Amino acid sequence: MAQTLTLTFMSGSRDGEVVQLDAAGSPPSISIGRVAPCELVITDDPDLSRRHTRVYWNGSSWMLEDLNSSNGTFIGEFQATRRLSGTSAIKEGEIFRAGLTRLRLGGAKSDQVAVAGAVAAANARRS
Repeated sequence: MAQTLTLTFMSGSRDGEVVQLDAAGSPPSISIGRVAPCELVITDDPDLSRRHTRVYWNGSSWMLEDLNSSNGTFIGEFQATRRLSGTSAIKEGEIFRAGLTRLRLGGAKSDQVAVAGAVAAANARRS
């Protein structure tokens, strides 16, 4: 059964963009890299490998796996960053880095704020 994976770009030319990908296969997974057949292709990151990392559903949580990339895959931010060795569970809202690209598992935290802001702006125009 396919699972929908939502990722939010946290850096680069696609900063703020939210993508939803259908993870298929057994286990349901998507790969991230510079070239197809990766399901999420990021062409403007020179530190990203052709097939860099994979996110897959293990039946109860999303897992992150580095695919022997040259520059590694990292979980967390700043001083809490750790280089991934093997496979690790990743939680909703957690940030990971592949190459120079930072991604967050899940949609943008500001989605509700953006909707509320749009409603407030529309109401102000009517006044």
